[in-house]
Amino acid sequence: MFKDRIHLCTASCVAALLAATPGLAQAADQAAAPAPTPATDSATPGLADIVVTANRRSERLQDVPISVTAVTKDVLERQNVRDISDLTKLVPGLTINYGSQPGNFSINMRGIGTLSNGIAVESDVAVVIDDVPVGFQAAAFKDLIDVERIEALKGPQSTLFGKSAIAGVLNVTTQAPTSTWTGRATGLVTNDREWRLGGTISGPISDTLKMRLTVARDSYAGNVRNITNGSWLNGSKGLTVTGKLQWDPSERITVSFQPRFNQTDATCCVSPINSLSPGLFYQGIPQLPASSVLAGIPVNDPANTKVRNDFRSGGDSSTYGATLRASYTLGDGQLLPGASLTYIGSFDRYQMHDYQDIDGTDAPFLLYFPVAAPSGINGGARILGHFHARSVTQELRLTSPAGQHLRYTFGLWYARNSLDRLLDRGPVLQYIRYLATSHNENYSFYTDLSYDLTRKITLNGGFRLNRQHVDYTFDNYTAAVPFHLGGGSLDDAITGKVGAQYHLTRDNMLYATFSTGYKGQAYDLVSTFNAAEAAAGPVRPETAKNYEIGFKSSLFDHRLLFNTTLFWTDYHGFQTSVQSFLPDGTYLTFLNSIGKLRTRGVEVDLMARPTNRLKINASGAFDDAKIIDFPYGPCYGGQTAAQGCVPDPRVSVNPSNIQNLDGKRLNNAPKYKFNLGSEYDFPLGKPDLGGFITFAYRWQSQINFSLNQDPVTVEKPYGVFDASIGGTAGGGRYKLTVFVNNLFDKHYAVGLGNTTSGFSAPGVVASGTNWQPARDSFRYVGVRLDMGF
Repeated sequence: MFKDRIHLCTASCVAALLAATPGLAQAADQAAAPAPTPATDSATPGLADIVVTANRRSERLQDVPISVTAVTKDVLERQNVRDISDLTKLVPGLTINYGSQPGNFSINMRGIGTLSNGIAVESDVAVVIDDVPVGFQAAAFKDLIDVERIEALKGPQSTLFGKSAIAGVLNVTTQAPTSTWTGRATGLVTNDREWRLGGTISGPISDTLKMRLTVARDSYAGNVRNITNGSWLNGSKGLTVTGKLQWDPSERITVSFQPRFNQTDATCCVSPINSLSPGLFYQGIPQLPASSVLAGIPVNDPANTKVRNDFRSGGDSSTYGATLRASYTLGDGQLLPGASLTYIGSFDRYQMHDYQDIDGTDAPFLLYFPVAAPSGINGGARILGHFHARSVTQELRLTSPAGQHLRYTFGLWYARNSLDRLLDRGPVLQYIRYLATSHNENYSFYTDLSYDLTRKITLNGGFRLNRQHVDYTFDNYTAAVPFHLGGGSLDDAITGKVGAQYHLTRDNMLYATFSTGYKGQAYDLVSTFNAAEAAAGPVRPETAKNYEIGFKSSLFDHRLLFNTTLFWTDYHGFQTSVQSFLPDGTYLTFLNSIGKLRTRGVEVDLMARPTNRLKINASGAFDDAKIIDFPYGPCYGGQTAAQGCVPDPRVSVNPSNIQNLDGKRLNNAPKYKFNLGSEYDFPLGKPDLGGFITFAYRWQSQINFSLNQDPVTVEKPYGVFDASIGGTAGGGRYKLTVFVNNLFDKHYAVGLGNTTSGFSAPGVVASGTNWQPARDSFRYVGVRLDMGF
């Protein structure tokens, strides 16, 4: 029996922000050519309508009662967007949490995102590619190629996109086959060891069959130097192949088949030491002073990029799969004339072998560790293992034709995700070897409705019925008594939304929407999982109540678009991994359920085209993302009782230390973030020649990378400036771009840690930090050449 998950919420939100996003003016030019072309100021093109599928049907962006940032292919090209991580430059409400390896990356929207090392915990932000969700979020961090448009839908989207969309959706649409033969080739090279090559060919095979094939290779060495062997780290290289076959046997029937493949070898996620107390020894071992173990590393340089590793770090992954899509449009004499009946089926297989140098040194410290009884092993500590994910989805959707007073979408949905994780950590330090498996099966019925009550008033609503079944196994091979655990749970939920729109004019609209979100129960299948946790059952579901008021407008003959949204969202039972320390110093990571979070604020998008040559953009966000109820939160390393860290009163034997985190900000959630961008096109004297200049500036306020509010892991406010200049020929078929990213060489981190990296000394209060630099934490320049026919 389904449980009612729909709640009403009363909210108020007072905030204001004017901000900016680079490149979104070009996003408004949906039909624009891939490259700028010479223009004259006498033309008055304005901004073309952007068509999105945020409601599972094609609609103008300005008519959709959702906070959406839409970015099209020309913007992705101009900003050299390579993967999901680069979208943080274009979507102010989007951030990425980077873990110790690619398997535990997470995507945040409006400050909300799941950080977990376990495979049985779903994401909070769904990544959907051509109507198919990515079953395991790590698989989303690969090359984005041949993309037509990316829509960032903010706030709970569970009604249409399911359980893994409680905080938002990144909805990716790839390019369709063309009716005439076309091709495109791209090459890029930078001064810091990055190169990319790609090509696309598309066209008709017959009167009814069209194809599209895209192949891309890329390589980036990285920006961290391993001085042990001279290699570069925090880079990647990969091969991506995507294809489409589209068969149109009649005007009413379309069938497409989309195979895909990706292989990525990443050398992430290394965090160099950038401060350390003097006079320390690794693991307190007298034979291993820091001065020799870290020789050649400027450990007190805030921008240090040197490490000493004797074991590789990163993950080698491969993905393959396919989507079959068939659509039939009902005829005039049928029950629902003009409606489309669509079937979408997919399968995907993902695997990754991951590696990590735990000790972060090249010293054979196990020869001397433990000090009392050395192991005698000539080496260090490491982690290795694998992830496997297998996903199958089936969807049947009925969509109304456009232009009706009643517009509807009805759908049936089935998905099964099977995942397993093998981890081997050792060989003696915190030694463990386990295999965890998780199977997640979902059945859903959903609907979305819009009804024009009058010419100006539209009512919106929808709901989703969802049934989830989760089961797992967990085998610990290295416990004093090896054990096998297993179990499962069944959960039903209803999510929904209701709202209204008021059209002042065709191009100016107000809307108000209330929606709910839901993410299912979860098991904490990590190294600390044991019989007691299994007996306690799953971590409870995560739910959300969201209220939004928005205004979308197009002014001055479509030369200015201005959209703004006020939002207030409450999350209950937020699932996230937290870190804690036992009194003996043992470090633990475990899944927790935070009682209540709240995120509220304002989002602004502005796009302008004052002349045919000049495009200006602005977008940004104010986000007040706070913990409301978490009295038993984790402490940070070194936190004292005077600073609020006390033994957990709920535990009598060997309790962990806790602190009250009520009222604290969420981690990696900037309160203010904005982007500003512009492009100016100009003629070069001949009709088929043109030039362009662009700039993009983004800024964000202070953040803390740790949920436990560690003062050492605070990243101060920073801004990054990018610029480019180039020219086009052949009416835009050829384009040469010279660009510089991070022009003013502003160093910033995508992760900070409070750690001594295992160094200590008797009678010395040791302290230390490390940082993970971003791809553009250092200035670099590059050249890009695009050719089309």
